[in-house]
This record gives sequence, C-alpha cells and structure tokens, in this order.
Amino acid sequence: MKSICIFEDGTYRNFLPLVYNRPVYELRCGIYSFLDRIVLQYPDTEINLFCREYLNNLISESYSYSVNKIKSNNKGYLFVNGRLLMSTPISVSGKEEIGIMDNTIVYARILMKNCHAFTPEKFLDPDFLNELKRKFHFKKVNARLVQYPWDLIDINKEQIKSDFTSHIKDGHIQGRICDGVHMIKDFQISIGKNTVIKPGCVLDAENGPIYIGNNVKISSNSVIEGPGFIGDNVVIQPLSRILAGSNIGKVCKVGGEIVNTIIQDYSNKQHDGFLGDSYIGSWVNLGADTVSSNLTNTYGTVKVQMFDKIIDTGQTFLGMIMGDHTKTAINTKFTTGSIIGFACNILMTHTPSKFIPSFSWYSDNVTRVYDIRRELQVARRMMARRNKKMTRNGEKVFKTIFALTEMERKLHDN
Repeated sequence: MKSICIFEDGTYRNFLPLVYNRPVYELRCGIYSFLDRIVLQYPDTEINLFCREYLNNLISESYSYSVNKIKSNNKGYLFVNGRLLMSTPISVSGKEEIGIMDNTIVYARILMKNCHAFTPEKFLDPDFLNELKRKFHFKKVNARLVQYPWDLIDINKEQIKSDFTSHIKDGHIQGRICDGVHMIKDFQISIGKNTVIKPGCVLDAENGPIYIGNNVKISSNSVIEGPGFIGDNVVIQPLSRILAGSNIGKVCKVGGEIVNTIIQDYSNKQHDGFLGDSYIGSWVNLGADTVSSNLTNTYGTVKVQMFDKIIDTGQTFLGMIMGDHTKTAINTKFTTGSIIGFACNILMTHTPSKFIPSFSWYSDNVTRVYDIRRELQVARRMMARRNKKMTRNGEKVFKTIFALTEMERKLHDN
C-alpha cells in the first residue's frame, strides 16, 4: 500500500488567527486547499493527516483519513509538509531521504521501521531537524513553502490559473445561463450543475479562467472577472463586482466589491463595501459598508502587527487577515494590514486598532474579552442558519482556543 502523511510544522503559528481551528493545510489558495491539491497528486494512495493534538477529534469528523496515527503494516510513509504548494508529486517509492529547503522539512520518505520517530508533536518541534540529521540522508530541494497568510493572497491569482490549467483544463458550462448574460472567452469559464446566472451579468475571462461551482446563484447585473473561483452553493447579490483574484468558498453570500481576496466557507459579505487583498476565515459576517484599505497613502510596503511583533510584509497591497467567527457592525473601516483575531465582535464608529486579539469585544465605549458562553451561543446560531450543528468536538476546540488566546492576550497586553 502506498501511503503519505501530510503534516503541520511549527510555522503554523505564522498563520494565526486563520489556523486556530484548522490545520494549515486546510487553508485555500487557488481552486483548492493545500490538502486537496496534494491529494489530487496521489490517486489510489492511503492518506494520513498529522495536526495539533487539540484538533485531532475535530479533524477526524471531517475526513475518512487516519488522523495523528499511522499503520504499522505498511512498508513506509512519505511525509509531506502541509505548507507545500505542490505542483508535481514527490515519489512515494525510493530510498530513505529527507528533502529540506532553508532548514525546513519539505518531505521525508521513511521506511516503516523508522517511522516511530515521526509524530505530530515532533514535526512541531523546531529541534526535530537536528535530531534527524544524525540518522538520515538529507537532500536539498527547491519547493514552494508558504510562510505567511499574505503569501497566499499574493500568489492566489496565478494559483487559480495553474489549478484550472492542471486539473480543470477546459471550460464546461452547465446550469442555467439567462438571456442577457455576456461571457468573454467562454472556453476559460467552467460553470457547475444547477447554477443560475441572471440577466445583465458579465463573466470576463480575458485575463484568467473563472471557475463557478454547483448550485451557485449570481444575481442580475453582476461582474465576475478572472482569474476567479466561486465555490458550491454561493449566492452573489445584485450589482456585485467580483474582480480578479476573488476566491469565494462554499455556502458564502457576497456582494459589493471584492478583489484578490480569499474567503473560507460559510462567511457573509452581502452588502456594499470594499474588500481587497485580504484573507477571511469561516463563519465571518461583515456588516453593510464594511471596508478595508489595501494600500497605504505612501505607496510603501505594508507592515502588520502579529501579537508582539511588527513585520514588514514586503507587499504593496494588503487588506486584512480575519479569523473565523468574527463579526463587524455596519460602516466598520479597517486600516491597511489589519490582523483581526478569532471570534471577535467589532462595533465601532471609528477605525479599530490595527491588531485585535482573539475573543475581543470592541466598541466605542467598551473593550473587553468576549464572554465565551455568549460567543458560543452566537456561533451555534449562525451555524444553525446554514443547517450546520456545532459538535461536541467543535465546542471543545472553541474552548481550547479561548484558553490559548487568553494567554496570548496577556502577552500582548504586557
């Protein structure tokens, strides 16, 4: 049996708050998540997943794959870094070796007799590589390992093009396309089953492909520019401008103007307001006229605050990074390069802080920690509106994140 194991390493911390409740390989860039793209390279192969221990049971609910354990009856495993933007498969067969780049494990091809040394906890340990150097052959490789969320935003357009060319290949138009819809370069447009595109819409694939999933509703007089991805069961409101690089996960409701922004599943930005060069988690609701600046007035590179560090991203365009379950009130305005945590409630008439820790209640008069019981209730209500139920494992992870972020808030405050 051919077997691979996709793992997280310690660099997952760079992707907080987006990965508090998911492994880093569940993040999306292009048409697929990192996990989906790796799995596509290995048909008829046993898939295993390594993640942080507190995510184990929650991730096990979502996949038929083995999580945080490997089977001893296999010949060996190919361990693959979940941050790898894989374009061609790494051979499962071959001699034992560890592929590294910049002192980071890209992959490890290991015989079964030596696999006991490779555990989820070990891959998260920064000293693990030094342990392995005494035992295994190392090979320097060139690979594309993402380092920060803004890397995903920066490469998103090109990755949509690459995924379409590699896996979709040609446009295939299904669904109901009403009279009065204009499609430019329709051979680069793929539209799924039961999708409805209303009159007056323009789908412009001149600068890149457009992939639209199943059961999507695109309301009248909307513009969709490629390269772009719209997942299953998405609703796009009338007069929307979904511009190049927009990447909308399943069961989202979106409107207004969106450009080069990745939105994970089950989030809402239904109303007018600009969202550019941003990465938004799941179960987010952006109130009407919420806007994010994505360019400084000096046209310089954007700096972000991540907990107690200031990082120059090297990006000229960068809007905001927002964790899951965060909500904003109407007319909320975010400055360039904002980092907004997990499960925040933002109700401000003036511009919020550029960095907002997770579980923060931010209003003009009060800044405090969001009560965990109240926020869990809100999360359950929003999920119920999409016919989803928070499981017991999901609630445990929610509470674990609260404990983790409480320590980080104290670090930030000090």
